[in-house]
Amino acid sequence: MNSNLLQVFQKKIYSFFKLKKINHALISNSALDTLTILKKNNFHAFIVGGAVRDILMGYKPKDFDIATNATPEQVRSIFKRSRIIGRRFKLVHVIYGREIIEVSTFRAKPREKIKMSNGVLKDNEYGSIKEDAERRDFTINALYYDVEDKNIIDFYDGIRDIQDNQLRLIGKPKLRYKEDPIRILRAIRFAAKLKMEIHSESVSEIKNSINLLKSVPYSRLFDEIMKFFLTGHAQESMVLFKKHNLSNIYFPSLENNNKDFNNFLLQGLKNTDLRIKNHQSINPGFLLAVFLWKDVRELSKKYKKNFPHPSLALNKAIDDVLQKQARIFPVQKRFAITMSEIWRLQPRFNSTSSKKIYRLLSHPRFRASYDFLLLRCQSLEISKSEGLWWTQFIESNKENQDLLIITKKNLNNE
Repeated sequence: MNSNLLQVFQKKIYSFFKLKKINHALISNSALDTLTILKKNNFHAFIVGGAVRDILMGYKPKDFDIATNATPEQVRSIFKRSRIIGRRFKLVHVIYGREIIEVSTFRAKPREKIKMSNGVLKDNEYGSIKEDAERRDFTINALYYDVEDKNIIDFYDGIRDIQDNQLRLIGKPKLRYKEDPIRILRAIRFAAKLKMEIHSESVSEIKNSINLLKSVPYSRLFDEIMKFFLTGHAQESMVLFKKHNLSNIYFPSLENNNKDFNNFLLQGLKNTDLRIKNHQSINPGFLLAVFLWKDVRELSKKYKKNFPHPSLALNKAIDDVLQKQARIFPVQKRFAITMSEIWRLQPRFNSTSSKKIYRLLSHPRFRASYDFLLLRCQSLEISKSEGLWWTQFIESNKENQDLLIITKKNLNNE
């Protein structure tokens, strides 16, 4: 055998066996405790899904899900600090301080379709571990780990798909997308998050099935779309979001070849990923303000000639942009309010009035608006000196702040 081919073969064999090992140091003590207690009460219990997948891929899981043959009511009776959640499918949250271990009962395909008031089908039919695996979306998420036996139960070659860097739906993609169209979004999002290729059959059916998303309740659809950009892989997600025509469907403002705006957008996505990495809070309204800022700016410039004051033109532009977006894919009201305030405060950063500057500093939305200003500076939409002045102002004491305001007035009068 050719030596190069032999090395490749040996590497694949090594990789395959290495993948089968689970590093117990990456499993939370709370998850281990939950498993132990369930087993002591004569129930089967396994770590399932994303946590197993992430450990096999060398990542530290953010949370742990456990699958068991115990019903939600039985789990609730065992754990004092727990609560049953969900209507469509009941789950139990077992609470360990700030950590929550999510415990689900093995589920089977419902024998009858029962719709709830919001139009979503109930999904509380319980079954075997094999039936549970069959209900899961991707092969890489249908992995069950038995901590005691140190054995991975893999019904659909999920380990091999991890090895091949492939995201593959369980079952026929056309049928699985029809069962739950959200799987279309999940496939694209997981591909971005895990840097995996979507299996050819799964990806080819996306285009044919994408109209099914119209039947998904708005609140669920909105939350799933925001996960693309608020879970630490916004940059990669935007590439696939555009590639699969989702931007054109939900946020047409993102579909343009304007270099300046694309730099602004990229910087916004980078900053969002960085904040998540640093465990800082994220407001979806901020990123949505980034998405639609180009439209607001352009309309505001257009309206200036029709209004006696620039702020009136800006207000008109904001109202029109939000109304236009509402006809396509509406932004939830609480986020729309955040966006409006961030946009409306931008011109106020130019003020040289001491009274107006201090009033801006005390505004509840000042910090988000200041971060938005810095983003505009980073992308060179406006001079970096604007952001530097405000950064220095924030970090100074009252005496130095007053001096900075005087300096700003003098520079403005030159």
